[in-house]
Amino acid sequence: MSIIFDHFVLLVNDLDAAARDYQALGFTVLDRADTSHGSTKFKFVSFHDGSYILLTAFTSAEGQSGHRLGEVLDAGEGWADYSFTVADAGAVGQALSAKGFPVRGPVPVSNVVASGEKWALDLLMTGRGAGGDVALPFLVSDVTGRSHRIPGPSDHGNGASGIESVTLTTADPRRVADTLVAIGGKDVATSKGIHVHFDDCHVEILPLDAPNSRPGGGIASVTLKGGTAGQVLDLTLAHNAPMTFAGAAQ
Repeated sequence: MSIIFDHFVLLVNDLDAAARDYQALGFTVLDRADTSHGSTKFKFVSFHDGSYILLTAFTSAEGQSGHRLGEVLDAGEGWADYSFTVADAGAVGQALSAKGFPVRGPVPVSNVVASGEKWALDLLMTGRGAGGDVALPFLVSDVTGRSHRIPGPSDHGNGASGIESVTLTTADPRRVADTLVAIGGKDVATSKGIHVHFDDCHVEILPLDAPNSRPGGGIASVTLKGGTAGQVLDLTLAHNAPMTFAGAAQ
């Protein structure tokens, strides 16, 4: 099974306002009709490559304080976490543990949508929530109902068709790269930092003093497939989540 981006978590204070702003940026924003709800609520920007942006807001201050990503929003809106789809999160977790990398899980996550269909996945944490570097992802493997878990995909007025790459910042780029390689990526050193390539996407790893670095590191920026090459999305409308279009594939 190919290892590809699953979704990127974008924390916002006001979910409805964020949805309107993303529509103004040319994205189609969708809902998922879950029948049970926890400490977070969501809206979806889903792409044809199978990835999506998860606009996320906490339902209460208590919910935020108890969530592994709650402290990220304390520093302001923006990118909070990202994930890859893998065939077996449990097997990957065992392999990472055997190599000395911290993991937590896999944790079963499921819900039933209003039409009665169930979706379920296993979630493995390697960064936040696992004691790992905050630049590291979580991993998901679908158990059932992926088509019910992810609304869409959608056509977008701005031409976006997927997520091509993410730029991370960290105090230890080598350790982050080694973990991503252990997950299944291929390490490619460049003059501007370390790149780790996966099947249809790649990760750039930079030091903490790189542009757009959040306090403590993590996601600095995201490059989307499609759109007008080089176009940078308005940061205010994007709720402090830096994004650039790569343009159409050559």
